[in-house]
Amino acid sequence: MAMKSTITSKGQTTIPNQIRKKMGLKPGDGLIYSIEGDHILLKPVKGTLLDAYVSVKPRRRPEDFSRLRRQVRNKRADAIQRKKQAQTSQ
Repeated sequence: MAMKSTITSKGQTTIPNQIRKKMGLKPGDGLIYSIEGDHILLKPVKGTLLDAYVSVKPRRRPEDFSRLRRQVRNKRADAIQRKKQAQTSQ
């Protein structure tokens, strides 16, 4: 099934009603966008964060979110620094 829609100046589009019904999409449902070659794929997000609440077990209880934030911040800083070094060495 192929259908056409138009992108607005705000980057929005309407998913045709037939596709929404076939995929069971409702207002407020999420979509995942991915690019494969020259195609854009839209996949419905199944479930919510609450559904996934216990699907990932923390390494420690209680989880130390301050430590996790520091680790993420440090890894991002390292990645930015490596990228800048690569750009200056070219």
